[in-house]
Amino acid sequence: MRHYARLNPAKVDDSFRSRAEVLELSDVGAQLGFAFSVLNERGLLRDPNRLDPDNPVPLLTWPFLDYLESLELSTRRLLELGAGNSTLWLQRRFAHVRSFETSPEWVDRLSRSIAPNVDLVCVESSTLEAAEIEYRGEELVLVDFAGRRTRFLHHFLSRLSAERPQAIVLDNADWYRQGAATLARYGYREIPFYGFKCGQAFVSCTSLFVDPSRFALETKLAFHRPAYARRMQNPWDEP
Repeated sequence: MRHYARLNPAKVDDSFRSRAEVLELSDVGAQLGFAFSVLNERGLLRDPNRLDPDNPVPLLTWPFLDYLESLELSTRRLLELGAGNSTLWLQRRFAHVRSFETSPEWVDRLSRSIAPNVDLVCVESSTLEAAEIEYRGEELVLVDFAGRRTRFLHHFLSRLSAERPQAIVLDNADWYRQGAATLARYGYREIPFYGFKCGQAFVSCTSLFVDPSRFALETKLAFHRPAYARRMQNPWDEP
C-alpha cells in the first residue's frame, strides 16, 4: 500500500473496516505511515547506482529538485559535470544538456537512454579537474563529478574572461567549503538546499550559487507541488 488516508469509524461500514488492506493505527502510526509513503515515493530506498530511464531520480537533494521543478527551464542550456540518473531527469527539463563523465562503463550504459538534446562525452578525471573543456555559454553549470571539484571551479572560473554562468550548482557543498569560497570570490551567492537523497542514510547539501546581477530564471505558471504536499482552501490567505 503506497498511500494512506484517515477514516472516521462512525461513518465507515464495518465490512469495509474489516478488509485486509485497512489498518487501524494510532496517531503515531499514521505519522510513520505517511513518512514511509513519502520516503518510498521520493526514492530513499532506491539504489542510486542503478539507471532507471523510466523514472530517474538524480542524486541531488530533494528540496533542490523541487526548486528546479518550479522553474521554467525549457529554453535553458545546462553544462553537467558528472552524468547519471541526473542526466536522464534533466534532459526532460532543459532545452539542451552537455554532459561530461569520467567512467567509460557508466557512459556506455547511459548512452542507450539519452535523448537527442543531450551531448554525452567521456573524459579523464584529470581533464575535468583542470577544467580543460569548452564553455559554450550555458546558463547553468552542475558540478557533481567524482573528483576534485574545488580545483575544477578554480580553473574554470579563472579562465572565463567574458561572460560567466548565471548559476552554478555544487553538489555536496557541505564537503566542498573551499569550493564554495572560490565561488564567493567570483561574486556568486550561495543558496543551500539541505535534505535527503535517494539511497543515502545522511543529510546532504546541494547548493545553488547565483550571480545576483544576472540570475533571471522564470518560475512556471502552475505552482509546483511535490507529491504529498497538502492542498487546502486557507481562509487566512484572504486579503
